[in-house]
Amino acid sequence: MTRIANRIACLTMAGSVVAAMAMPAAAATRPDQPVQAWSAMAGVDTATLLEQAQDLPTSDMAVGDQPYCADDAEIRQTLRHDFNEAPVPGDGHAATELWASDQMGTWTLVAPRKDDTSCIIASGIGYDTARDVDVYYRTAGLR
Repeated sequence: MTRIANRIACLTMAGSVVAAMAMPAAAATRPDQPVQAWSAMAGVDTATLLEQAQDLPTSDMAVGDQPYCADDAEIRQTLRHDFNEAPVPGDGHAATELWASDQMGTWTLVAPRKDDTSCIIASGIGYDTARDVDVYYRTAGLR
């Protein structure tokens, strides 16, 4: 598979997973919606992924299953364009960024790296601006 085809396949798979998770959120973005989270890699908790994120290859070079890692600009573009998410102001936790969408009710935890790339380490539904941001970190297992 060519590098570009592999990248498209990774983006499509990542988009399909998040889109599937967003469907319930789009139907029910109420303040009483429970906050739910999913690790970006089945069977691996978010805290472990956060530790591993600094050494993971970008998704276009990955072998096997791993969280989606890409150039910072690509991560930003995907979250903004495909999911209408934007950075949530706050101090973050363990050098992560919380992105979220009021419209979709979705949220994503991103682990930025020093090499101008980032990894998506968790995502979920139930985002509401009225909630304290700590609830998303706790639900993901980071606090």
